[in-house]
Amino acid sequence: MSPLFLRKNLRFAVIFILVLCLVPAAVVLAVPQVENPKEVSWHIEALMVTYDNERQLYVAEDNVVITGGKTRLEADYVEFSNKTKEAFAQGDVLFISGGDTITCNAMQINLATEKGTINKGTIFIQDGNYYITGENFRKTGEFTYDAAKGTITTCNGDTPDWKITGKNIKVTIEGYGRASHTAIWAKNMPVLYSPYLIFPVKNKRQTGLLFPRISTSERKGFEYEQPLFIALSRNADATLYALYMSDRGVKVAGELRYILSPKSKGMLVADYLDDDKIDDGTQATEDYSYDSTGPRDNHDRYWIRMKHDQELPYQFKAKLDLDIVSDEDYLQEFKDGFTGYDATKSNFEEMFGRSLDEYDDTTRRNNLLVSRKWDHHNLNIEATWYDDVAARQQDTDDTTLQTLPAIEFDAHRQKLGNTGFHYRLDSEFRSFYRQDTDETAAEPKVTGQRFDLYPRLYYPAKLGKYLSFDPFIGARGTAWHARDYTDAGGDDENVRTRGIYEAGAHLSTGFDRVFSLNSGTVDKVKHKIIPKIEYRFVSEEHEEDQPIFDAIDEITDENLVTWSLTNTFTTRSTITKPDGTPENSYKEVAWIKLYQDYNIKYERDGSNAADDPWQDLKLKYELYPCTYLKSDGEIALDPNNQHFKEVKVGATVKDTRGDSIHTAYRYESSTTHSWLTRFNAMITSYLMAYYSFENDLDDNKTIETLAGLRFDKECWRLALEFKDSSADKTIAFMVTLKGIGEFGSK
Repeated sequence: MSPLFLRKNLRFAVIFILVLCLVPAAVVLAVPQVENPKEVSWHIEALMVTYDNERQLYVAEDNVVITGGKTRLEADYVEFSNKTKEAFAQGDVLFISGGDTITCNAMQINLATEKGTINKGTIFIQDGNYYITGENFRKTGEFTYDAAKGTITTCNGDTPDWKITGKNIKVTIEGYGRASHTAIWAKNMPVLYSPYLIFPVKNKRQTGLLFPRISTSERKGFEYEQPLFIALSRNADATLYALYMSDRGVKVAGELRYILSPKSKGMLVADYLDDDKIDDGTQATEDYSYDSTGPRDNHDRYWIRMKHDQELPYQFKAKLDLDIVSDEDYLQEFKDGFTGYDATKSNFEEMFGRSLDEYDDTTRRNNLLVSRKWDHHNLNIEATWYDDVAARQQDTDDTTLQTLPAIEFDAHRQKLGNTGFHYRLDSEFRSFYRQDTDETAAEPKVTGQRFDLYPRLYYPAKLGKYLSFDPFIGARGTAWHARDYTDAGGDDENVRTRGIYEAGAHLSTGFDRVFSLNSGTVDKVKHKIIPKIEYRFVSEEHEEDQPIFDAIDEITDENLVTWSLTNTFTTRSTITKPDGTPENSYKEVAWIKLYQDYNIKYERDGSNAADDPWQDLKLKYELYPCTYLKSDGEIALDPNNQHFKEVKVGATVKDTRGDSIHTAYRYESSTTHSWLTRFNAMITSYLMAYYSFENDLDDNKTIETLAGLRFDKECWRLALEFKDSSADKTIAFMVTLKGIGEFGSK
């Protein structure tokens, strides 16, 4: 990507956006309360007040204050007609209406209709922090103003960081402001001219254009994305998007959001692109391919996703998740943007608390869940369809296992009357379906049904003063009906059954000690140690006799002892409440768990054992020793060869200025070995620079590099970012004029 290409595209983007489409989203402003002018009584206060009989006017001088309802007029000199409510004010004039104010040299206004003229004044709209200054204003109504010439800004001070000058200015609170022949200034320097400008001065959702997004990349060329917001009703709205890509075509998208009741809501998003480029596997199209996926020969590309929560009668609830994408590359190609994978995932998580499958996962989960919860029981009715994008795109056999439907009824662990026993129950029925079956595979891909019943009984007790003992027994009964299934022994019976039992116990205790520090910030630290031994036995069953659908079918015999040692550190600090009284504040600053399994079965199998009896030694921890440092991690060590099987550790260090360093190391044997580091540096109180990189340590190559600057002031923000990944290089920027809107790329 040449520097000339970048300069030309960025310059075109800035001019195109600011000149043609400077129309952002709604700004939060309050609607002034409407008063009945006939019911408002007016009061005059001044050092001197006289009445002019000839003109039927009150004449007030020196420290004049006229009040009525939510309106207040202050000036050095005022003439006021109580009959017509006309007022002329001069000298240090201050007019307050609701939360908005006008300061000017002189004003002629009707206090009842709030219509009049303003000479050399400034209008301040509190919500949104708008300052609109002009030579000669007209107040054309309670919420409307116009001026022949003036300036607009949301910055405080006599010399604002930015301002917009223009002619024929018209402003409607809870609507839009408009101006012609406008220029954007940075301090005292003009930056950009626009023949026409529209900006929001509103709180309520209203239909209109939003600020666009622009970007440039090697794969797509210059990008311009324009959203249109549509307020459908009080409880529903939609946004339409058009994304122009100079190298790929135009992608259109729609986003619908609705709330039916406090517990019923939904969001539907759909994209479509007639792509100018394909990946046919040849060198000519390699710029549009991804190493992790196969060729893509489709021009028609789309992504449909939806989440919906529905409250049902009798305290039932329903949740629907849809995720249908045209090809394997789509979500990698469109991770960014208003309707990209990252934005959709974030919106779903915020609105529903549910996420999406990872962007590079080629099997997408679609699910409908109907559930009912009681105090101690749950009922779930669920249908799940996994869309194998690769099989559909390449038109190969799709043996993906679907669940249509599943019915689960569970009882949480609870007391069994006054017997001292506790019980728990898991039960389910599942019907499995595949579009294509393969009875000849080493693990036959068949369809069928399964019923599973799994009750357990506990008897918790105290052994002496310090030991807690929790033994349990359980039984598991499973029945299958499988079509066209033949086991390893040649048995083709459709109906199979399995019965297994289990038993075990937990034995634990706890020790703690409180240390006095009196360090000024921390009074005491409590260290608690919890040693625990767990035992679990599962009876032997030959899994090759039944079909394999999921983990329940693969349960094997087990004879396992697990030891663990958990350490926690909790601090106590004394804080002072607003009323001056002291109060204790507690914080867990460290949680560390060390544990390991010992497999008795492997010990008894001797040289025929599948593995060594001593399993991986594992460590999990979370550390928050102070406000400026946190760390967490998981580590697994094979005690037999002293090699690490898994290391996932990360740490963040920060200071009060906002400087921070985050680093994360990931290692999983034979799969992942990477290092991620990010630096945030506050160069000044307004300017932050950041840099991050992620390296593949096995292949000795960079996965992704990110660098950027963010300049954040009271009334504006500028962000610049460069991203270099194995798939693409992009340059993005975002300019935010607070109260006006933002433009750039996200």
